[in-house]
Amino acid sequence: MSDRCTATTQTGKPCRAWAVVQLDSQNPPLCAAHGGGKSPVGAPEGNKNALKHGLFTHPDAPPLTINAIIEDLAEKQTQLSSLIEEGLRDDPNIDNLARLFALHGQNASRLGRLLRDQRALSGAAADGIAGAIAQALDELSTELGTEL
Repeated sequence: MSDRCTATTQTGKPCRAWAVVQLDSQNPPLCAAHGGGKSPVGAPEGNKNALKHGLFTHPDAPPLTINAIIEDLAEKQTQLSSLIEEGLRDDPNIDNLARLFALHGQNASRLGRLLRDQRALSGAAADGIAGAIAQALDELSTELGTEL
């Protein structure tokens, strides 16, 4: 007598799992996955763990631009500043103010990085550096009396 499950898998091969011990010997031995034992197999009725909600897939939404993100963060920064001013004036709760100041700092840091990236992407930063280098070379050329 085998203590292995007598069911077959989806590929048609015999299941190699150990069968659940059953009190009545009339049923063929099955593993828990194939219906052996008392508990029903599978997810409970109404389980939504694998539900596809589509939150992260928006094919119709236009892609965000760096300008739109900067505008949104600047607006949020203004709102945070207002909340901090209200908190200082009306309810100086230290814990709430500390959270607001931390969030204000994080947002300011992100906003600064995005503004720097926007400038780098626009080419304005490269033009400024090239102009500064050209000016420095002109000044050195004049001072040394030679063409650089």
